[in-house]
Amino acid sequence: MWIVSKLMLILFSGFVILLFNSYWTYNDLNSFSQIASEQSISNKTKDWISERDNLNITMSLEPTVPIIDKNTKIIFKVKKINDTKQIEELKAKVTMTDHDGRLYKFENKSIPVINGQFLVDYVFPDDGEHRIILQIYKNDTPFAVTSFDILIPHAAPQSTQDKLLGPLSNLFDFFQ
Repeated sequence: MWIVSKLMLILFSGFVILLFNSYWTYNDLNSFSQIASEQSISNKTKDWISERDNLNITMSLEPTVPIIDKNTKIIFKVKKINDTKQIEELKAKVTMTDHDGRLYKFENKSIPVINGQFLVDYVFPDDGEHRIILQIYKNDTPFAVTSFDILIPHAAPQSTQDKLLGPLSNLFDFFQ
């Protein structure tokens, strides 16, 4: 009986060590993969410059790496290249396209450019490459057209190890 209880204690200890080792190994690998994937995405602020129109348009995203089915702010700043003065009476139209060729127009209306900037809210329905097409109008006359390409990352599926260890993560937090 004494040998059986010692054997059970050794097996249980081995199981606990295996769980802790798997938990820490998983978290180390998971952290590394998140850093690597975030570095590969380049949705930072993007500029478009037209020397012909003396125009610089900057586009940025909030959050920088959009999440599928979550609201993203697309912010545009419009200014002259060689002057600090704002361009008066500008309006814009924004159209979104994706890798499947779908189009989304923001109510097909002109958006006023106030103090050299404007923004639109958009919920990206899926991952992959997307293009933002921007039309600028001055006094209701077409003035400039540009586009910005962005990449929406694929959401990582939950691993089998995460599914198994997920319920036990609170237990590990308790011992820390």
